[in-house]
Amino acid sequence: MFQRILVPLDGTRLAERAIPVAAKIARASGATIVFAHIVLPPVEFGTYTTTHTIPLKPGAFERRMDAAEDYLTNIPDVYEEELAGIDMELDLAAGAVSPEITLTARFEEIDLIVMCSHKEIGLKRWIFGSVAQDAVRHSPVPVLILSEQGIFPPEPDAIHPFRVLVPLDGSALAEAALEPAIQLLTAWTANTRAKGELHLFDVIALPPVYGHTKSQAYISEHIVEETADEARTYVQAVADRLRAGVLAGTAFTVTSSVAVSANIADAIVKEAEFAGDAEGLTAGYDLIVMSTHGRTGLRRLVMGSVAEYVLGTTKLPLMVVHPFAKETASQVDGENEKKVEAVEVTQTWVGLF
Repeated sequence: MFQRILVPLDGTRLAERAIPVAAKIARASGATIVFAHIVLPPVEFGTYTTTHTIPLKPGAFERRMDAAEDYLTNIPDVYEEELAGIDMELDLAAGAVSPEITLTARFEEIDLIVMCSHKEIGLKRWIFGSVAQDAVRHSPVPVLILSEQGIFPPEPDAIHPFRVLVPLDGSALAEAALEPAIQLLTAWTANTRAKGELHLFDVIALPPVYGHTKSQAYISEHIVEETADEARTYVQAVADRLRAGVLAGTAFTVTSSVAVSANIADAIVKEAEFAGDAEGLTAGYDLIVMSTHGRTGLRRLVMGSVAEYVLGTTKLPLMVVHPFAKETASQVDGENEKKVEAVEVTQTWVGLF
């Protein structure tokens, strides 16, 4: 289960909407919440125009840091009811927002980030970019991003199961999303009579030449059907493995399906937002959990670009999981020291099933 949850705050009510969600997960997991507020340094926080930057007046940065500290220390009081009984830590830093979130996640040994997306427009977006998009690209731990459009995970009940969609593509890298998905499903339904559903979804991409000529269309259809059959066998095998393994003895159900589409990301969003459950009681899922890496070829999820497209399109909460870490251990002069290298090592998510 998640043990240390990071909630980045920027002083806005929108960012604070992540607090109740993080609190529910933390309470079920016995986790500590780390609230982080990052203030841009003077060189970056000036008054921006289209031609140049006007630095802050002397003392302005210090005043902003003081205001940020006051804001951060008031969070436990403002959200006293939601945060009751939860261990908390406060982290105030100065720097570029996205890199500081990544550094905080590493140094504070965070294993989940919960944040709201915030789509800036115009010059501000050009300068700062999208913090949520950067988190998807660079976070070393799973990131749960809540849509600014306001669809948050619902409170589960005995009638409507909490439904989680996990896109897969036949690779261990895509399966890296399974364990955090199960952890979140477990936390969100803890201490309730609610049921949970984990749905495994594989999308078969149509070949670029599909339908150009009769012969190409015939060959493509044959290949696609073969690949779809393989995909159905694969997702069913993963479902069976979960039922017999980590989910054995739980009340969770595991379902699976396959779709054929020329647009993988669109297929994921449509399945997540509109597909009903087996009883026809629920339309759509409550959460999407996906990896940023997958396989290539016909059965491909180009997870980095797909995850970003899904983030920018869906109204549902989205958890993105990175199956890689960039740290490797090396020995120097007979002593154990850590050295950060550009070597990708598979995280512990992969291979546990």
